[in-house]
Amino acid sequence: MKYAFLINNDKNSLYPLKKGMIEEAQSDLDVSFPQELIEFYNEVGCGFIKGSKGNINRFMDPISVRDFRKKEYDYEFFPDIDLYDDLEDELIFFEVDETVLMSIKVTGNDTGPVYYNEIKIADSLYEFLQCMSKDDNYYLSLINGA
Repeated sequence: MKYAFLINNDKNSLYPLKKGMIEEAQSDLDVSFPQELIEFYNEVGCGFIKGSKGNINRFMDPISVRDFRKKEYDYEFFPDIDLYDDLEDELIFFEVDETVLMSIKVTGNDTGPVYYNEIKIADSLYEFLQCMSKDDNYYLSLINGA
C-alpha cells in the first residue's frame, strides 16, 4: 500500500469514502481529479493527519472539495474564500487550519503538484503527504525562502 505510512499511524484519524463520492464531485464540478488524488481517496479516504498543536491537518473528502470550489454549504461564508477564485486549474483539498489551505494542480497527468497560495511546496501528493507526516509545518521554510 502506497500510503501505509499514514494508515498505520494510530495518531491519524482516517475514514473511508462512501461509494460514488469521487464521481459525484467530479461530475458536479465538470473536472477530473488528478489520478494520484483519486488513488489516495480509494486507498485511504479522508480525515485528519496528526501534527502540531493548533493545526487541523484535514484531508478534505471529495464533496468538501466540490463545496469549497462552488462556495456552498460550509464554505458559503468561509473567510476570504474569494481569494481562491482564480484557482481554475487547482483544487483546494487540504486544510492545515481555517486560514491555511493547500491546492493540487489539475494537470491531466497522473500526479499534480501541491501549492500553498502560489508557491509550489511539493511535486506530487505523495511527496506532500510524506513531508506533512514528518513535519506538518515543513512548507513554511519553502514559502519563507521564496
